[in-house]
Amino acid sequence: MPVNFRSPPTDISPTVTGDAGSGLVFAKTVLFTEDATSLTHTGTVVVPAGATLLDIIVVPQVLWTATTSAAFTCGDANSATGWFTSTNLKATDLILGERLQASQAVATDGSYGGAKEGAYVTTAGRFGQQSTNMIGGYCPTAYSVIGVVTVVGPSTTAGRTRMTVLWTVGQAVAPVLA
Repeated sequence: MPVNFRSPPTDISPTVTGDAGSGLVFAKTVLFTEDATSLTHTGTVVVPAGATLLDIIVVPQVLWTATTSAAFTCGDANSATGWFTSTNLKATDLILGERLQASQAVATDGSYGGAKEGAYVTTAGRFGQQSTNMIGGYCPTAYSVIGVVTVVGPSTTAGRTRMTVLWTVGQAVAPVLA
């Protein structure tokens, strides 16, 4: 019986309607990697002006094994712990299979994984700094999410932690006036 071979489909870029770079969700990931010498690992993700911050997700890939401690904090230029306060990456606060998630305050209130939410995240629904550079996640000006891992007694190269920041720049749609 003859076999009918068809040529493979050509790759076609999807057409995105509207303004270029709008109406989409964007994500950037910082990989914090333990080394045997560094005391501080800092990752900064810049969210552009006019964007809405959707979430900050922190996932342990491999637990840290520093001699004394390895702690993660997340904030911005106004508060180093606005999103998450000091969270142990060695075993007690954030273990494999758990994650920090800014949009899920109930899941990060310390009863799940021992994570410690900052002032920008509350179970009452607050999300963000609530000032001139962020209002409920909306960023009228460029905004930086800053994650920091502080290590006391760096001596190994095992630890890996990922921080992913998600935001959207919505496509402008004019309301219908009646």
